[in-house]
Amino acid sequence: MVSCVEFVIPSHRAIPKDCGSVIAKCKGPAAATLLLILLPLLLNCTAAHAQSVARALSLEQNDTAFEISVTLPNETDQHSELTRASRAIAALKRLQNDVLIYRSLGEFEANGKMARVSYETFQNELQEVLDEVEPILSRLPQSKLKMEISNALYSFRDGGFWWRKIQRPRVVNISTMNLRSTTTTSDEALMSTVPYTVVIHWRQANRYLDRAERLISAPK
Repeated sequence: MVSCVEFVIPSHRAIPKDCGSVIAKCKGPAAATLLLILLPLLLNCTAAHAQSVARALSLEQNDTAFEISVTLPNETDQHSELTRASRAIAALKRLQNDVLIYRSLGEFEANGKMARVSYETFQNELQEVLDEVEPILSRLPQSKLKMEISNALYSFRDGGFWWRKIQRPRVVNISTMNLRSTTTTSDEALMSTVPYTVVIHWRQANRYLDRAERLISAPK
């Protein structure tokens, strides 16, 4: 016969309802007997408590919302292409500011000037722009935007080529004088058309550049 005085204290809410804390005051052999009786119950309650805690943690983790920002490869590539194209257009606008764009040949004849800067200044600027824009073009995919940028660049280059044909050197040597003395009337007539060819190339470059700017600013 076990003689003990027991007090049952209600369990914490994290412990299942059928478990509690048992405080027993026993004397003598009754203490050992009571321990053997209560040991399986205590082990079951401990296991149930651990499972309840694990389920609670699992629910908390499942209820947590995770927000992950994902950038699609196509969006990144398109942004890089537009960035490169914008750089190329900005470089070409430096050449656009160096030359004079006429709405008609009659307007050019009234003014007579082909550019705002000297030939040497334009050639230096042209070379810098070529070195900057050509690598960009090699990295752009085939598209209408790339075509317009390319046409603008090489129209400026072709205008510079024809400008050089009528550029007078500052130092005149004997061979140059002999060459001029053998110049025919047909050659002179051809050379007189070169300035028109130059400003036509400027107009073409300006038109291509305007198209490129409209393409890059169009809603996507």
